[in-house]
Amino acid sequence: MTILVDTEIVVQFRPKQYRLDLEVADAARRVYGKFAPETKELTTIISSGLVVYRMERIKGISYSDFRDLGQPGSYRAVLCREFALFMSCSWRNRHGATDLPLARVGKSLAFRLKALCMNLPARFQPRAHYLLEHIHDVESLPWVLTHGDIIAANIMVNSANGELQGLVDWAEAERLPFGICFYGLEEILGEMSPTGFRYCSNASELREIFWTELVKCIPELRDDATLRAVKLSRDLGILLWYGIAFDNGNIDRVVQEGRDVEEIQKLDAFLGSSLEKVVRIQSKL
Repeated sequence: MTILVDTEIVVQFRPKQYRLDLEVADAARRVYGKFAPETKELTTIISSGLVVYRMERIKGISYSDFRDLGQPGSYRAVLCREFALFMSCSWRNRHGATDLPLARVGKSLAFRLKALCMNLPARFQPRAHYLLEHIHDVESLPWVLTHGDIIAANIMVNSANGELQGLVDWAEAERLPFGICFYGLEEILGEMSPTGFRYCSNASELREIFWTELVKCIPELRDDATLRAVKLSRDLGILLWYGIAFDNGNIDRVVQEGRDVEEIQKLDAFLGSSLEKVVRIQSKL
């Protein structure tokens, strides 16, 4: 339960099994600055076991609400640039999180990829196999503090101009190879519809804006091999976040056709171009 106390402070009550890791919260603030809320633990309510936290409020409205307002595409372009700036913070300030131990996803990348290779619907398996073959390229990237749930509801924007104000809900954040959470860009470029995920009409142009700004912020990405590794990491993040189901906090089951409809639809949309590329490569072998 989250309560807005005043214009600057949020108080959150969490069951102890979902208590926040304050070391991660502090690292998020060091790495991302204004884009992450300052978080303090206040007390534990003995009668209920609820842990009480005080958080700095990230101002603005959620991107899901902003999107529902039907704002023009120019505002999406602003957000794509700001999202690139946000992502660049994790690269530039990565030493602010080096003391954090690897958590459940970071410790099991190859294991999870192997499960995806075996159990994903057949059309996604070639991409999973390709990523498993190149996992060392991804793991050689800087390991950065990564927000664990970049969805439209957790992205806060300025309703007047679309600028990124910050992200909320850092409970699942952990250190992962740079680029894994780039699946969040797809949430900016489109939304779910009754027939599946639908991109906005200028999604390709907006995607180019993001990558151009990202390379401007991180000159190291001008190296072709590094940029290729980051794009592989992006695909790995999509497979990890939408190829493995979230079952009441458990993330051990590979998604299934007919059971995990939205996740499958997002895999189809987000990996479309990558899947075609892998099929072309394999057809030449």
